[in-house]
Amino acid sequence: MSGQDHDVPPIPQDLAASVRALRARSPSEALVERALSKLPERPERPAVQGGKRSQRARSPWRWRAIIAAPAVAALALAVFLAGGGGARSPAIERSEERAVALPGDGHAWTQLDLWTHRHADEPAVVHLDVPEHVRVRLPDGEGGALEEHCQRERCSHRLTRYRGEAPLSVAVTQPGRYEIHVRHESNEARVRERFVLTAERD
Repeated sequence: MSGQDHDVPPIPQDLAASVRALRARSPSEALVERALSKLPERPERPAVQGGKRSQRARSPWRWRAIIAAPAVAALALAVFLAGGGGARSPAIERSEERAVALPGDGHAWTQLDLWTHRHADEPAVVHLDVPEHVRVRLPDGEGGALEEHCQRERCSHRLTRYRGEAPLSVAVTQPGRYEIHVRHESNEARVRERFVLTAERD
């Protein structure tokens, strides 16, 4: 058997082009979890006695494993996109402006009415981005809420498997204009929402 029989075969051009094209996309985290869950587990193989023979026996499997992982992930993404999934559909975008009346003392809380109905009861991954001096109240997953106070120029918060069972709330204490961005994605839809709060004190 010649040495060329052990050379690694080149990646097919169509597969390489597909992988390059897919790298430019940003699949949702829910899709990534689905793709990883479909990866095959490595079967148990008995060890082969002998140094060189053992290495030769393992080499083809290593090459197949290197090719299989990105190929399976790419295939899962391609099937999802071809099936008209939410990751391919254009993101639903909306913007809402609200006037907030500040009390004489304390915070003025307001709920963000997210369009979670677009996910058809599918769990969504939520990214919430708020400016400085905005407080957020997020569900803790146990029926309660966590409160965070942004003390930087911008602060980001992330929720996984959110179903809209508890509202997201924000609060401000000073007059001004506050722009809040929320992005939530699932297998059903991608939604981007922008809330502009104009806070004034009487």
